[in-house]
This record gives sequence, structure tokens and C-alpha cells, in this order.
Amino acid sequence: MARMKIFNTLEQEAFETAPRFTGAERKRFFVASVALNDAMAGLRTPTNKVCFLVAAGYFKARRRFFARQFRPADIAFVARRIGVDAGAVRLDAYGKETQARHQRLILGHFGFRPFDEAAREFAVAELATMVRVQFRPKLVLLDLIQVLTRRKIALPSYTVLAALVAAAVTHHQRALSRIIDDNLTDGQRARLDALLEKAPEAGAANGGRYRLTRLKRPSQSTQPSRIKANLADLQTLQALYLDLKPVVDRLALGFEGLRHYACSVIRYQIPQVSRRSADDRHLHLVCFIAYQTFKLQDILVDALLSAVQATLNATEKEHKEAYYREREGRDRSVAEFVDGLRHSVLGTLATIRGIVADGRLTDGQKVAAIDAALSTQ
Repeated sequence: MARMKIFNTLEQEAFETAPRFTGAERKRFFVASVALNDAMAGLRTPTNKVCFLVAAGYFKARRRFFARQFRPADIAFVARRIGVDAGAVRLDAYGKETQARHQRLILGHFGFRPFDEAAREFAVAELATMVRVQFRPKLVLLDLIQVLTRRKIALPSYTVLAALVAAAVTHHQRALSRIIDDNLTDGQRARLDALLEKAPEAGAANGGRYRLTRLKRPSQSTQPSRIKANLADLQTLQALYLDLKPVVDRLALGFEGLRHYACSVIRYQIPQVSRRSADDRHLHLVCFIAYQTFKLQDILVDALLSAVQATLNATEKEHKEAYYREREGRDRSVAEFVDGLRHSVLGTLATIRGIVADGRLTDGQKVAAIDAALSTQ
């Protein structure tokens, strides 16, 4: 099996090489504690002293060792700090046994333990859980690095970590393939393989498009014709999904797992999917059907909500416009009513005032005249 490529070349190089510190970072990571100074004081040669402190600084920054990778600027900085001649530091004299002894001292100082067989077994167990919920090997590797750091386990090389992740992913894929092999019926296999065949189309000289291709890209449009096409695709997918649901349940894949395999089907050409082994091909197709069914349901629900919201917005706009039109009419009616009242009441009051002021009339005549004026108005 070809080695799984998880980090790209630059990421792998950054992980495998000693860190490049700035001046401020050197002051931060190469500050030795009292315990480290005591341990360094027991070393005899300038090479051992400087290399010990540089390795401790690298471990403090990256939680791992880098063999005899020591950057000249870091050697010069540490040598100057402890008062030794940087020219006296000879990396070729820094033997493996001395290096291993120094690493044990550094691990003990920081409270870490080496990546031994027990740590490997722990990593394998953690990976078995991780790959069930996360199918992107790079994210699995990054999560593993964080878990090992939290558990105070020194990080091994990228090669070791990548091999563990690749083995966990491969083991999980084989387990899924066994579930497919044990639970798919011959009829279900035939229906899945039929998706990789071309459907006849009127006027198509080469037999039309692959059935699977027509299900790969549901439309996001809210045009009635697009929604109708999505509904037709959903009927096709849902019929397949309901038939395969017991198998999907047995796979027990979360959303990320379904998405991982479905996106592979969406991304690859049909011949690439067809060339896979039977169980692997059917695993990818089952996940594709489940994922696309859920996705198409979401798209149609979004289209429904969008259409309902558009209708509500249009209704609200129409209601506001009708309200404003009616309000203008009501304002005119009220103005006319008030104007009429003003003329009527003021005229009546003027008449009554004239009657009251008329000295020629008796009180009885005034009352009769006022009553007549009110009745007339």
C-alpha cells in the first residue's frame, strides 16, 4: 500500500526540523530554570552544556527532540549566556548515548515521558476513536499531536505519527468494508452499480449521461423548474436511501464520515469510482446516497423557507402600501369632516350669539330662536 501523504512537503519539513527562533523567542525558550542550571553544571564539556540547554529549549517550544539539529544562532546565544566559547562546541562530539541521557533529564524536568511502547498503544487506542468521527487524516494527526501533548508524552517523528494515522484509517476502512460485504444484498449491489451506468436520453448518440452524474450537483436555484428537478432527484435518492438505511445504520458513520466518502464520489470521475474494489465502491456509493439525500432535503427546505419568506415580504409590502393609501383617504375624509363641522358649528354659534345679543327679543323668544337655530343646523 502506498504511504499516505498527510502533511505536504513544507508542513512535514517544519515539523521535522528544529524551530527558527527570533531574538525574543530565544530569550523566552533558552531561559534555564534552577533545576536545569544544576543539571547543566554537572556536565563537563562546553559541547554537552550548550547542546543540553539548546535541546531543552527546543523541547520546551515543540515538545519533541530533533536529534543533533542545532542552529548556529541558538548555539551562539546559549554559549554567550552561560559564558563559554561557541567555537568550543563540537556537534560531532555530541554522541548518541550522551544525547539519550540528556533527553531523559529534559523529559524528567518537564514532567514528560518518552514515546515508548505504552505511549504507542495509547496513541493507537485514541486513533481508533478519532477515525470514527473524523475522516480527514490531517485533522486526525493534528488532534493526535494535541492529545499526546496534553498527556505529557514526547512527540515522535512525523514518519511514526503518519504511519499510526494511516494504519488507523486503513483498519477502520476495512471494518466498514466488512460491514458492507456482510449486509448488502445482491439486489442492493445491482442497484448501486446501476448508478454507474449511462441512462438513455433522447437524441444522445453515446447513450446519455451517467445516472450518478445527474445526482451529484443539486441546484440551489428557487426557480420552479429547478425545484421540480430537485424533487425528482430526491424521490430517486430517497427510495435508495430507505432501502439502504439498515446498512447505513450499521456503518454508524457521523456526518463527517458520510461527507468524506460522498465528497470522494462527487469529486472523482465515474470510471475512477467504477475501478474501486466492490466493497470499497459500494461503501462510497452508500455514503453518497445517504449524504446527498440529507443535502437535497436541506436544499428543498431552504427553498421552501425562502419562498415563504419572499411571500411574507411581498404580502407585508402590499399591506403597507394599501394601509398608506387608505390612510391618505382617511386623512382626507377626516379633514373634510372637521372642515364641515367647523363651518356648521361656528355658523350656529354665531347665530346663537346674535340672538342672545338682540335686545329686542324677550327671554322666551330668545330660547325659541336658539332652539330653531339648533334644529336647523
